[in-house]
Amino acid sequence: MERRRGDTEMERVEAVVIDASVAVKWFNVEEYSHLAQKIRDRRIRGKITLVAPVLVIFDVVNALRYNPDYGARDVRDAVNDLLDLQLTLRFPEKVWLHQAVEVSSAHGVSIYDACYLALSKYLEVPI
Repeated sequence: MERRRGDTEMERVEAVVIDASVAVKWFNVEEYSHLAQKIRDRRIRGKITLVAPVLVIFDVVNALRYNPDYGARDVRDAVNDLLDLQLTLRFPEKVWLHQAVEVSSAHGVSIYDACYLALSKYLEVPI
């Protein structure tokens, strides 16, 4: 958890792990986009910190790159918007990467997908 400077009460800011599917919904109108927008808006207002494995940037940009409604300029603009949110990006660490392997093996999902859950468990924050 982090604390915001300037708060007299030093209010705690909740951390939440997001996966690429949430971040993609900030740019694509699809089912549950309105919920993803609420998460983003809470980040903009400083109410939460968004945490993700560093791979989230590549996942989101790749998804937008293959969206037929997006040209190269649109994708570049989305990159700027995504980075401007100042996500807390985490590089792989042995402990949670090992957990990702376990999650992947147990549930038949990719390591990429398992990383988000493993990071959430490691940090003991919601996903």
